[in-house]
Amino acid sequence: MAKRGKYPGSDSAAGHLHQPDRKTLQLCRQVERALTFALAESDNEVLLDVQLEGVQPAPDATHMLVGVSIRGDNALEVLTALQADTPRLRRAAAESITRRKAPELSFQIVQPGA
Repeated sequence: MAKRGKYPGSDSAAGHLHQPDRKTLQLCRQVERALTFALAESDNEVLLDVQLEGVQPAPDATHMLVGVSIRGDNALEVLTALQADTPRLRRAAAESITRRKAPELSFQIVQPGA
């Protein structure tokens, strides 16, 4: 589920809250679904406890900010594992969307339910 305005970079240059259009929100939901499945199939045990909290355009549909929550205090280990697994996760997202180019992915640890 794509949540608006929860992550840095969701404000426009004019200081107003930027509301992504319907197509961008649809893309966020598709990427979120793909990443949920891809993380569940990960070979890295660290990533099996990662919970997706939302996907936001950052700043637009060419780059997605993926909010994740974790159990425990291994944030650095999780971010390192996510960064190492980004090519596979991006391929999974590309396979589930109909675009010429898959969006770049960045990850951010957020509070559960944020």
